[in-house]
Amino acid sequence: MADPRACGSGEGRFRLTASAAPHDKEEYMVQLANPSFAAYEQTRRTAGQPVILDLACGFRKVPGAFGVDARLLPGVDLVHDLNDRPYPFPDNCADEIHLNHVLEHFETPLPIMEEAWRLARPNCKVAIRTPHYSGIYAWKDPTHRRCFTTESFRYFGENEYSYYTTARFRVVHVRMKYFIEGGGEAWRGPYRVWARAVQWLLDRHPTFSERFACYVVGGIDELHVMLEAVKGPPVTSGAR
Repeated sequence: MADPRACGSGEGRFRLTASAAPHDKEEYMVQLANPSFAAYEQTRRTAGQPVILDLACGFRKVPGAFGVDARLLPGVDLVHDLNDRPYPFPDNCADEIHLNHVLEHFETPLPIMEEAWRLARPNCKVAIRTPHYSGIYAWKDPTHRRCFTTESFRYFGENEYSYYTTARFRVVHVRMKYFIEGGGEAWRGPYRVWARAVQWLLDRHPTFSERFACYVVGGIDELHVMLEAVKGPPVTSGAR
């Protein structure tokens, strides 16, 4: 049975190695009550604040969140590889979950979404940022394995092909984002005007933009997605 070990100088940070992770789920459930998260959760509940999980947070953790990453970077509270499931957290523990530039690094994102759904309380918001398939950021990073469209997150209960997963989410909103960089100081003003014009088009005509305009403007850079976990009746704030 794995013993979470303190790592680094940060108090309350623990490492769970892949080689140490048990194969028996009942044995693993004992570890789901990891002390660092338990303390964080109790503090947040007592203060009437939402419990926020930032999965694969890197060094840009969402303020107020409990950060998880495979590397011990500044702000990471728990070192854990998202390929190792189940994650060391109890069911229905999070009010808000963030996956910022995470899903594109995995060939199969469904298990990650299923774990997010397991950790989510009813009506938990899941915020996702990921590259759009048409932009240069989709394949610029050699560690990227896949990219997404505005329709990708409707395969969790909102279309007829949702039988591939048991995770259920409602799409609250999806926004395409356009950035343009470089050119030096002289081009900063024109670039901003162009970017605002393109963003106006994306926001008002998303279908046309994704099907046609994206190839004219050099690609759409990001998707900003907000999902809501669908699982049983809603819970009141502070209830367990």
